[in-house]
Amino acid sequence: MRFVISWLRGLPTAGLVVCLACTTVDPGSDFNIAEAVYDENFYYCRVEPMLFAQRCGPGDPSKGDAANGCHFNVTSFRMRDYSPLVADSCGGSLVPGVSPPPAARSNYQTAQSRMQIDPALAALLNRPIGTQAHPRAIFAANSPEADLIRQWATQFSTQ
Repeated sequence: MRFVISWLRGLPTAGLVVCLACTTVDPGSDFNIAEAVYDENFYYCRVEPMLFAQRCGPGDPSKGDAANGCHFNVTSFRMRDYSPLVADSCGGSLVPGVSPPPAARSNYQTAQSRMQIDPALAALLNRPIGTQAHPRAIFAANSPEADLIRQWATQFSTQ
């Protein structure tokens, strides 16, 4: 019995020793995780025109979408319609010939917020290929459109 009492008295000390061996890292008061910033020019010259060509903004009534029932009007991934597209000034390169108007900048920011360095996790890819909630698949997982989004995932910097 004395042994048990003696052993129990030592438990708080043993617990303290074990806890002293555990550490945490204090991230400090200005803790930030670097965000990926995806290449704007690649978006304007390649990704955005593909999204417009797929009718992601107005929808495609011939495929069962409600008229103006898609990304121009009804979702949190809100695209803004504008013309001419910045891509019209790219001339086949990745350098726009014009400064993007506010509508284009808004579209870029919205798309970037749904992008991930690992495109397999990106809503910008998974929703239109139908692996995450979306009214319908817009393009196939092995399509050039999906590959374009995967390529954009490699066009980033951290700031």
